[in-house]
Amino acid sequence: MLIESLQLSFRDILDIGLVAVVIYYVLRLIRGTHAEQMLIGLVVMLILYEVSRNFGLVTVEWIFNQIFSVFIVILVVLFQAEIRKGLRRVAVNPLASPVTPKKELIASVVRATNLLVKKRWGALIVFERETGLKHLDEGGVKLHARADSDLMVTLFSPDTPLHDGALMVALNADGLPEIRAARVLLPLAKSKHVDGSFGTRHRAAIGLTEENDALVLVVSEERGDIHLVENGEMSKALDASELGKILEQGLLNMKFSGSSK
Repeated sequence: MLIESLQLSFRDILDIGLVAVVIYYVLRLIRGTHAEQMLIGLVVMLILYEVSRNFGLVTVEWIFNQIFSVFIVILVVLFQAEIRKGLRRVAVNPLASPVTPKKELIASVVRATNLLVKKRWGALIVFERETGLKHLDEGGVKLHARADSDLMVTLFSPDTPLHDGALMVALNADGLPEIRAARVLLPLAKSKHVDGSFGTRHRAAIGLTEENDALVLVVSEERGDIHLVENGEMSKALDASELGKILEQGLLNMKFSGSSK
């Protein structure tokens, strides 16, 4: 049989494996970019070239031969942005700890929270976990924006029309965190045992988490306190370092892109 007649040495397997890895990372690099469409166009050109050769279309074949004679130059011009991006990735220190989407989100939230506390601006941030909360977005304003600390702070500025209500932070289809909606209205707590010193934001956070597995961050504008709420229970007042550690644990069951979880 053909398969039995193939004799692959370790060097051949290594050679094939390296080529496969390079192709895989190239495809990952261009996925979802304009380069992906250009690559499809080049594949179509190659197919047309083979068709012209098989059917004896001399003129068409000659045109393609002229194009392919400067093929490397064409590739460099078309994919220069992707080539620069790929070379930067190759130059990254492999021993350095990568910044994952989860770490980036936590850092942005902690940074935004610190600024909100300093400005004494209240805030309510909902982290969607396994239970879907898209039905709540209907009462707010859909953004689908990057979960950036500056944007979070801006949205909670008393001078903006979106500062009331909550921000809904969730993962998009690619497993990356985004601010899916702002000015989201939450159900208030049903429990009569909520401390009377807590305001509407705290009652809304408790009310939402009584019904699902969401994690909610509350910043008090009066006291400047930071609390995390889940399962209808509110944490003690947290500082920035404590907030980062608890968020790390609290976001374990969010399926981030590239996460091992």
